[in-house]
Amino acid sequence: MSEHDASMDSYRTVLKDLKRRKKVIDAAIAGVTALLGESEAALQACLPVPLPKTQESGDVASGSFADLTLTEAAQRYLEMVNEPQSTAEIAEALERGGYPTESRNFRNTVRSVLDRHAKTVGEIVKVHKNWGLPKWTSDKGESWN
Repeated sequence: MSEHDASMDSYRTVLKDLKRRKKVIDAAIAGVTALLGESEAALQACLPVPLPKTQESGDVASGSFADLTLTEAAQRYLEMVNEPQSTAEIAEALERGGYPTESRNFRNTVRSVLDRHAKTVGEIVKVHKNWGLPKWTSDKGESWN
């Protein structure tokens, strides 16, 4: 690994931490807003831009992925969390969301299917060592983060 790659990994780690903290702050704002009895619509009207919808990876509702193909379910999960995820994170989320599987090693199944899908269809792509959506990369193939 080059010095540049190691430096970029450090920036990725910092960015991921900042995004996590932003979600916590957004949740605190929503809590105080609710405590004050202000509606979400009233809060949105005061802001110059809408608050982003945040979704923690642990907030996958049961049954979210029950009627989807594995690639459709993975794509929906990536859209929910809006940041690259590892194979393990995707596999765990799909299982929490009710994706039906009888695989003995679901993580390997997910990796294999996503790898093949990325090479042929391209709706899910490799973003460094994780999986992401093509809209998260620039025209030069550089990661969004």
